[in-house]
Amino acid sequence: MKSQSENDAALAGHLRIAKTTKPISLEQSSLPGCTDLLEVVLFAPQGANEHDFLLGADVRFGTMTVVSDDWTKSVEIGLSRAILGLDMVGCEIDPSAQRFGDKPPTSVKTHTENTETASTATQSKGSVSLGISGSSSMGKVAAKGGVGANADFAKNKKVSSTAKQVVESHEEPVVALSGNRWRFSSVGEDFLQSRYAGGEALCKIKITSASVTIEGKLSFYPKDLTIIDVECTSPSLLESWRKSPTKAAIAKILVAKHLRALNPVDNLCVPIAGGISVLKGDV
Repeated sequence: MKSQSENDAALAGHLRIAKTTKPISLEQSSLPGCTDLLEVVLFAPQGANEHDFLLGADVRFGTMTVVSDDWTKSVEIGLSRAILGLDMVGCEIDPSAQRFGDKPPTSVKTHTENTETASTATQSKGSVSLGISGSSSMGKVAAKGGVGANADFAKNKKVSSTAKQVVESHEEPVVALSGNRWRFSSVGEDFLQSRYAGGEALCKIKITSASVTIEGKLSFYPKDLTIIDVECTSPSLLESWRKSPTKAAIAKILVAKHLRALNPVDNLCVPIAGGISVLKGDV
């Protein structure tokens, strides 16, 4: 049993730790993007201090409609995939903590199939004849054939094995990637819709400076766009747009051009930023 002096010392130690643990006052701001199509909000679900900082992200997806200048045509689009990337100043992701979307490696099984083959040259070594003779009085039928030829045929069969690898995979809506990124993918649907994160922390943050800035950018490429509906005069027009690679490519380029105007960049290889959220705070 601890003495009173030991208990007092332990209590004093806890009080010193509590006193030196400074809370971080965080301010969240959003930059203009494409809120109809996707949006992201960074937050600290349990509050944050210099020793305990969990980062959360509320990620949502929707659809948007792009209309031509003369209002005669319109295309409704969604996203099949998007990437959330974090840029951090004064902090980093704690490598010892698990990230949201971490998953074990995919399992692989090897399946072996045996195949029996026989060459035509082997068959030509013996004549295989099958004669039918019958006796009307006895009602018996006797089969005559080259038994030796059949034996040679069986002996010269070759057995070959073919190994096939069967991959057991499961679709995951959110997967943690390298480079402080997370990939959001549609599962069972053609496009992303509704809320995909927010209930669980993305990662744990390690403070390295007195001032902290975390920028979360939710972006995508034109290839990730999915045509949901078009204004059409016949029901077959939508399927025509979806199945025609040329028409779908043109529609995606036009939509991407419209979105580029919302957040222009000089390099076309850079993904389109659909939503940006920034957290800032001082320890």
